[in-house]
Amino acid sequence: RTSGLKAARNIIILSHNVSQDVADGYFDINTLLVHRIDVLARCISSSLWVSNGIRKDTNVYLMLFPHNITIEVRGGEVARLNPD
Repeated sequence: RTSGLKAARNIIILSHNVSQDVADGYFDINTLLVHRIDVLARCISSSLWVSNGIRKDTNVYLMLFPHNITIEVRGGEVARLNPD
């Protein structure tokens, strides 16, 4: 367990059929559409963004299957997130 579970809002995003390259962090910023990283990025942005800033009381968990990897994004630690 992580200490991040104490947030007021926890959002879990399941992503099935993630390629090994994405799970290892190897993808090009110019080709985000190929492995659909853009969808994961939009999910994080939509989960944390409010009209006047970032939801500090929200944690987002990306669960990458079949690799059993979970990435935690803590709203209280996010900086310079833009809605676009």
